[in-house]
Amino acid sequence: MEDGFARFYETNKDRVLRTVYVCTGDPHLAEDAVSEAFTRACSRWGKVSRHPSPVAWVTKTAVNYARSSWRRWTRNRTGDVPEGHYTFDDPLDRSVVEAVLALPERQRQVIGLRLLLDLSTEQAAEVLGVAPGTITAHLHRALWSLRTRLVTEVSADEPC
Repeated sequence: MEDGFARFYETNKDRVLRTVYVCTGDPHLAEDAVSEAFTRACSRWGKVSRHPSPVAWVTKTAVNYARSSWRRWTRNRTGDVPEGHYTFDDPLDRSVVEAVLALPERQRQVIGLRLLLDLSTEQAAEVLGVAPGTITAHLHRALWSLRTRLVTEVSADEPC
């Protein structure tokens, strides 16, 4: 059991962290949420390992934890939202990360789940608790926004 979980953790921790970071926009919150989700997965590994998509289970747990933490923080807010960015072993292009973080929350979540974590539309819908058509619509809008923003940035960088 421990060996199976350890392999699962090593294989998926960075993917899940990137996804939750993109979903939340906060590197510290994402790190806490992912740690909590993997801890919960470890304690329930017998059940989680038989789940149709253990990665989706861990991601959903992390996103829910982050959402709950964010709600608690906003209720008890005493300062500004923490700033910063996260550096991954295989870094994403900073302009792409900034463009994704500028998207509305649901679109960020869909980009993270569908493109970074490579979940199916149905799996992403299950993680977010929405209909598959909602995932498709948000993905379409997010990709259109990203294309528009990134193409505009590239065009602005090119000499006339």
